[in-house]
Amino acid sequence: MLKRTLSAIVLFALAAAPALADPKADLMAAMVGFAKATSYHMTVSGRGRPGMEADIEAPGKMHMVSPQFEFIKIDSTTWVKMNGAWQKFQVPGMDAMMGGVTNVINMAHEPDQVTVIDLGPKSPGTGGPPLHAYQVTNEAGKSPATMFVDGGRLIEVDNADGTSVKFSNFNAPVDIEPPS
Repeated sequence: MLKRTLSAIVLFALAAAPALADPKADLMAAMVGFAKATSYHMTVSGRGRPGMEADIEAPGKMHMVSPQFEFIKIDSTTWVKMNGAWQKFQVPGMDAMMGGVTNVINMAHEPDQVTVIDLGPKSPGTGGPPLHAYQVTNEAGKSPATMFVDGGRLIEVDNADGTSVKFSNFNAPVDIEPPS
């Protein structure tokens, strides 16, 4: 009797549970959620090199700091600090060049050209609590990455080459000004 009751409960629960969504659609929705952020912080690390930190404010501001250089972009004007000195550049089309950094939705591939596998809960390579993980591979079967989503937003990308990009401080105030 108990066995039949438990079997009936399990069957009812399975029938009532919603069907799992397509992993690619889930990931694309998370990337759309990410793209709606007005600002965020980005940390790039890995491959035994010192990391890079960046603050991004949509639509056209970015401030990157690494041990080798500092970079500020405001619309089409860019300043680069190397060896302690700032240089100013007017670079038409800078937004298009920075698209790979500032527009994660692109993923360097069309959505139809990637395979997405739902990995379920998994801790990111940079540590922390488990997040929903997806393995993403381009159509040639190369460049695999694990993308971590939390609350409908992309949080981290761990690449097969050992690099990691972590996103945080969504919609927090950011102060990006020209260097003085």
